[in-house]
Amino acid sequence: MAEKKYIVVHYHEIALKGKNRAFFEKALLSNIERQAHGLYDSASRISGRIVLCADASQKDALAERLRYVFGIHHIEIGTRAGATMEAIQEEARRVFPEIKKVPFRVTASRAEKNHPFTSQDVEREVGAVIHEEFGFPVSLKNPELVLSIEIVEGHAYLLTERIQGPGGLPVGVSGKVVVLLSAGFDSPIAALYMMKRGCVPALVHFHSYPYTSKDSLENVRHMRDALSRYAPSSLALLEVPLSDIQQYVVTKAPSALRIVMYRRWMLWMAERVARMQKAHALVTGDSIGQVASQTLENIETISEIATLPILRPLAGLDKEEIIERAKQYGTYDISKLPYEDCCSLFVEGSPRTKTTIEEIKKIEDPIRKELEEKAAYALSQI
Repeated sequence: MAEKKYIVVHYHEIALKGKNRAFFEKALLSNIERQAHGLYDSASRISGRIVLCADASQKDALAERLRYVFGIHHIEIGTRAGATMEAIQEEARRVFPEIKKVPFRVTASRAEKNHPFTSQDVEREVGAVIHEEFGFPVSLKNPELVLSIEIVEGHAYLLTERIQGPGGLPVGVSGKVVVLLSAGFDSPIAALYMMKRGCVPALVHFHSYPYTSKDSLENVRHMRDALSRYAPSSLALLEVPLSDIQQYVVTKAPSALRIVMYRRWMLWMAERVARMQKAHALVTGDSIGQVASQTLENIETISEIATLPILRPLAGLDKEEIIERAKQYGTYDISKLPYEDCCSLFVEGSPRTKTTIEEIKKIEDPIRKELEEKAAYALSQI
């Protein structure tokens, strides 16, 4: 019989949900089943945790998948024994000869308090076996190895590996949003932040192909794949051509105002996509003051065209912080590749950093019908 390992999944924020906790736990378990399909034998919800049983040969692959499941605070990996002192000590005797001899400590917890021993008794008695019989040095303050013993519902889990998860809420519990996505650093992290809050992102990418290269489109598709690792299923990516609108705006607006107009009509189209997708908000990667279109004045002007809420999860982060998040989440290698930004197409000189709604509408109002027709046609090309 193949050796079995037990993976105990811990969550933090979900545990604070009170009467709604079961809903979030079921959503997390469902996402685990979809994101780690085929890598474990069984899963169960017990006393504020989820326990997975898997063949030892699948342990590493399973742990790697769980690193991408939002809602998981951390996982611990080990073996299982009966919930008696003798059974726990015997399992320690079986396991520890295979472990490198380093300073250790034991921490124990009991979900139920009806045992004939305390958590401190377990720590002392099991620690004595490991120290006296196998010569492991004890270090209560700076251990290199922590044996965590969780006694719950008739079993004791002896856990020696701990891996941090991404935290947050399970993807799907907060509804759907539409994310305006590029292959740069910012918008992918904005999408991940929304996923961490339980949202399912529909990804909308505006492109100016063939005026920009096909490489930019390929980069975005690779980015979609990178983001999908954190989701229970592959994320939808909708590619919307923008060049017709851009070419029309060039004939009607001075260069300094074009980026603001482009972004307004990107929001207009994204909102139509959101209505079709039954999404409740738009999401951008704006960071206040980072570029000309992200000054407060321009954000106000751009946002006026939309009626849905526009969420900007990166608003208070600077570029260095965003790049660090990209390294953390695994999008950095794609974002650092060269790509052509469609917003800078057909723009000469520096864009205006402070626009007003009135001056933009003075240009837009007489051509509103034509802009809406071009935007509707672009959406029909998805």
